[in-house]
Amino acid sequence: MTEPTSIPKIKIAHLQLLPLLSGVQRVTLDELTRLDPERYQCWLICQQPGPLTEAAEQAGIHCLFVSDLVREISPKSDSRALITLTKIFRRHQFNVVHTHSSKTGVLGRIAGKLANVPVVMHSVHGFAFPAAQSKLQYNLYLAMERVGTRFSDGIVFLNDTDKSIALNQLRAKQDILYLLPNGVDAKKFYPLADMEKIQQRQTLLNIEDDKPCVVMLGRLWRQKNPECFVNAAIALLDSGQQAHFFLVGDGECHNALQQRIREASYSQSIKLLGWRNDIVELLRCMDVFVLPSRWEGMPLAILEAQASGLPVVATDIPGNRDLVADGEDGYLFPSEDANQLATKLKHLLDNKELRSAFGATAREKVQLHYRIEKRVEQIAEIYETQLKLKKGSDLAEVVA
Repeated sequence: MTEPTSIPKIKIAHLQLLPLLSGVQRVTLDELTRLDPERYQCWLICQQPGPLTEAAEQAGIHCLFVSDLVREISPKSDSRALITLTKIFRRHQFNVVHTHSSKTGVLGRIAGKLANVPVVMHSVHGFAFPAAQSKLQYNLYLAMERVGTRFSDGIVFLNDTDKSIALNQLRAKQDILYLLPNGVDAKKFYPLADMEKIQQRQTLLNIEDDKPCVVMLGRLWRQKNPECFVNAAIALLDSGQQAHFFLVGDGECHNALQQRIREASYSQSIKLLGWRNDIVELLRCMDVFVLPSRWEGMPLAILEAQASGLPVVATDIPGNRDLVADGEDGYLFPSEDANQLATKLKHLLDNKELRSAFGATAREKVQLHYRIEKRVEQIAEIYETQLKLKKGSDLAEVVA
């Protein structure tokens, strides 16, 4: 009797730039670690080792590194990165390459096609070019996105606005576009009762008083606009507001933010916590979550905060407004307007019952519409669909 032949696993590689554990990277980690290991063999490619790759390797994900991947446009580094990526893709014969971020996404998609990868996917986590600081920058970013689109078999969007941009400005074909919201594990992120929250604050943050706590979570760089958060916090404290403010994350804005806080003499009330590996527990300590970003796709941080029972105050931009229902589970405010952010925050900080009501509504919404389990099922379906479309390839046995 002949032994049954085993079906080869589908080989998937996700390409990220930085090995951080911020929102975009956590989306990748969730997907790779939750895909069926009996069906898929997963890789993660980054610039260098870091918290993301450490977490991935602990979960059994293979990690590779390309040091020439950089965020800034650099013809020399970008050319080397393109060559290296093409060699890696050919060597490992991936069935699917899935890229993230703007410039890394362009290089990865071109390399995927040069290496004859059957399916080249990309996730849009918010287009940067609409928020460009000059016409030259706008046109450059737009041109890069158009090039990347031409080398894509499928593009995943987190919100309708970005999908419309791809259709109307990037000239993408409708049949390669997928709308797939982010998801979160509501069993992992959940609120605590008041007494438990007080105890956890004492343990994690050494807070002994009952002042409400406000948090912003994310990389400290231009996109997230942490200056807006700090300016709003200073304005509230100047007015006599009783509260603690925390920024969780790090980045190029750190030193300027620290200096601004010191000059305002609020180092005890506004604290930069850096990157933390206890985000789940920290969110349970908080009362309000803030995200003042200039552009977003669909922020995982908002979903994690909402699952943790927190009201969210966020800028009124695509991605944020898809998650926050103004006046129902949080507030939206105009981008760059620290005064409006302060006004919205004050309304919540002065009203504990409203915070609780908004937080309960937010958590219920996550449980109904933004489950990570559903998202992973859908991304797997997209991979399978794209592979089956490759008629005449040698993938028939893989996707049978």
